[in-house]
Amino acid sequence: MDGDAACSGTAPDRSFMNLQNHIKRWASPLTMMALRVANTGAKFLLALYTARYLGLSDLGIYGLLVGGTILTPAVLGLGTCDWVVRQIVTMSRSDAIAAIATRLAQPIVMHAIAQPLLWALNAALGAPVPWTLVWPCGLILFLEHVANDANDLLIARHRAMLSSVLLFVRSGLWPLAVIVWGALDPAARTLECLLAGWIGGLVILWLVLGAHALVNDRWRFIRLRWRWLLSGVPASWPFYIKDLTAAASLHLDRFLISMFLGLELTGVYTLFWSITNVAHNLAVYTVVHPQLPTLIATHASRDNGAFHATERRVRNESIAWAVALAVGAAIAVPILLPYLDRPALQTNLLTFWIILIATLLRAAADTYGFFLLVLRRDHAIAVISVAGALGSAALNVLLIPLFGLPGAALAYMLTGAGLLAARVWIASDGKARLATPSPQPAKS
Repeated sequence: MDGDAACSGTAPDRSFMNLQNHIKRWASPLTMMALRVANTGAKFLLALYTARYLGLSDLGIYGLLVGGTILTPAVLGLGTCDWVVRQIVTMSRSDAIAAIATRLAQPIVMHAIAQPLLWALNAALGAPVPWTLVWPCGLILFLEHVANDANDLLIARHRAMLSSVLLFVRSGLWPLAVIVWGALDPAARTLECLLAGWIGGLVILWLVLGAHALVNDRWRFIRLRWRWLLSGVPASWPFYIKDLTAAASLHLDRFLISMFLGLELTGVYTLFWSITNVAHNLAVYTVVHPQLPTLIATHASRDNGAFHATERRVRNESIAWAVALAVGAAIAVPILLPYLDRPALQTNLLTFWIILIATLLRAAADTYGFFLLVLRRDHAIAVISVAGALGSAALNVLLIPLFGLPGAALAYMLTGAGLLAARVWIASDGKARLATPSPQPAKS
């Protein structure tokens, strides 16, 4: 009797403990997913706000600046971020903090050299970029570059939650503030106010990150180890080529559209790209990217079964999210566009459908790009990226004059399909090599 009572008394306790364990296990991923949804949703609303109240030309300028924030880390990063990420996954706390500090000091040095040269070039050309835009855009490019690198380094140290919070401050908080500002004060519906809000979000991010460095005396381990970082530059050249060519293939189209078709159609393309990019961001950077350290560690353990199971689960989750979000976008956009009161958007709806398909292909291709990084197929990463960039440039130059804005979307789709096919093929070969046992030395 007493035994029965004891057993019945402990059953609810066990159930409660199991419930707590389930909540703890899912709380972090769901919170990160919610923050990522908030980020992409805020950027989506900002694109709609800019198109409606500022105009498609200002949206085109904003789109070019977003492209610049992707191109700048690629050009000035020298490819070392991926190399450092693989190094710090298994480093001790003190060594990792020193490595992160050194890597984050690199863009400070690079911008101190590059930006004055660009200012001088702008002056020599007669200021084609107005000086009123040069300083806020330069500051945004610098702060975004360092924040982008910090995001990757934090994830490598299993600080995915902190990275998600900082990304929300950097990408989700300030767009909402700008939209509310513009709703309350019509005079604030300007590109200059949008850029001021962007800078404000980045300043808050660095205040939060600085406070994090003070907790638990992390600042005591900050060192600059330039010799160590420079030793990684030769090994980083495949990543440098990959970063340059990937950024070029993804954002070159906007600059070509502005050159061939003007800023208004650049704004149309930017809006459609921003909408469909929600599916890419959530599928790749919420599902795949946070699990990169796990994939790296599992691959390093040489446990083929565990690695293949993890890789398959990550891939399937990424595909499921991308498809679900793309279906949602396909339903919502045709209903939404008439309310923006921009006839150019509805006139170019075919471009949206092509970009939506291209985004699904790009999400799958980028997922396999992370797998190649884990499999250490560095040279293949570089070769595929170069081929993709050259193909994208050639397709855009050929198809935009022939077909206009749909031509740019078609070039995007064909580039994504080619990158996906190449990365799947190389990844399959890499996994086959992983599964092949190493030859054993012959017995004497």
